[in-house]
Amino acid sequence: MSLTPIFKSALPEQKTLEGLFRVTVVAFEDKCSLNCGWRFAELLQRNRLFDVRFFNEPFSKSFLNLQGRNFYDFIDHGNKILQSTRADILVWGYEEDGKIRLNFQVKNQYAVPNGLAFSLLDSLFVPLSYFAAPENFSESLLILIFGIITAAIVPVTNDQKHHQPKILQELLETLSADTTPKDFSREFMPYIMNMLGKIYLTSAIAAGLTAKDIKIIETLFNEALQSRQYMRLPVYYGCIYNNLGQLYEAAYQSELPNKFDYLKKSLAHYQTARKYLNRNYPYDYGLISYHLAQLNHQYWKHTLDMQALRDAVSQLRETEKVYSLAQFPQSWCHIEGLLGYYLASLGLTTHSNTIMQLAIDCYRNQQQIYEQNTHPMEWAQVQEKIGKIYYLLGKHDEDEKFMLEARNYFNSAIKIYELLNAKTALVSAKTLLAKINDWID
Repeated sequence: MSLTPIFKSALPEQKTLEGLFRVTVVAFEDKCSLNCGWRFAELLQRNRLFDVRFFNEPFSKSFLNLQGRNFYDFIDHGNKILQSTRADILVWGYEEDGKIRLNFQVKNQYAVPNGLAFSLLDSLFVPLSYFAAPENFSESLLILIFGIITAAIVPVTNDQKHHQPKILQELLETLSADTTPKDFSREFMPYIMNMLGKIYLTSAIAAGLTAKDIKIIETLFNEALQSRQYMRLPVYYGCIYNNLGQLYEAAYQSELPNKFDYLKKSLAHYQTARKYLNRNYPYDYGLISYHLAQLNHQYWKHTLDMQALRDAVSQLRETEKVYSLAQFPQSWCHIEGLLGYYLASLGLTTHSNTIMQLAIDCYRNQQQIYEQNTHPMEWAQVQEKIGKIYYLLGKHDEDEKFMLEARNYFNSAIKIYELLNAKTALVSAKTLLAKINDWID
């Protein structure tokens, strides 16, 4: 079995692209003597684009049981291995009922803000018997696995960014042209359809999502859902609803017509996904809450529905519970800034000084990361945002005390802008400061 011709047209510079993606396979948690992880690493080495490493340091992998309540360990152990092996992606394997469940972990898998992302819970099942001999893996199955790995990786180098879309497109064309009989039984198909949908979605977004793409990807995910009775845990079809949410969110963010319809579909599918990807899977729960917050805020901007704005704040509060300052300092900082913005919008719309003060508190939280000495520009921008809130409070309440606070914050921001020669920011800040001074005088 030779896979060499697969990438020929997409990769004219073969020598320079060998080892384009760094893959680490962790020794599988299996109960047999097939040494599945090692055999799988050997299979991946057939793809010249992969620089494959096998990781076999002993440690308890009990956290790979998705019915457990130890998902933090799953993420944390993987992050350590990714760092130590300098890999772009980590492949886990876990035996369940005569099958090997494959999961794929990348750096910053759940960081926010983010775009299209694979969940660590997105799974592919392969019969355990396939690992007894390499020839048991059909070429189409290997191409699918190559596609999953390639699509899941977040490109870092220029070569990765340039060639990933080409590689995925050729993989999809190769799979579409494959008319050989498939030996997979029905129980494996929902996982295959889900992963095909993920590969297609990643490729389509890179190329520019079209209405035709959406129809094809919808069909793949919906076919997976139609076979959900074969899925062992509800978390797996939760992943499919999550992927549909991502599809419609990407469609909403595109230049396609009917954007508001895509917005509503995305909200509905993320809400369904979170019923299954609940607090037992905190990172997925937190990330879905983040997307729901952003989409609800967009819904409010379209409709002026106040409940949508309140929901945006509520969903972001749920996200805040997952992304702590200690574990995710940059994500936490981003969330605090977004929460400050949403709360300020809500406080301004409802004329609530209390909510406006909560917005100020969130912005001040950001300055635990954006300190004046280390991040002067970002610190000054936060100062300006707080100053604007005090200005709005002063105008609404006709309260000079708020206006004086606003002036202090603007003056501190302007000093930094002057030091950094940030001309555009300086003009904007001085314009509003003039209004504040006029009001005080």
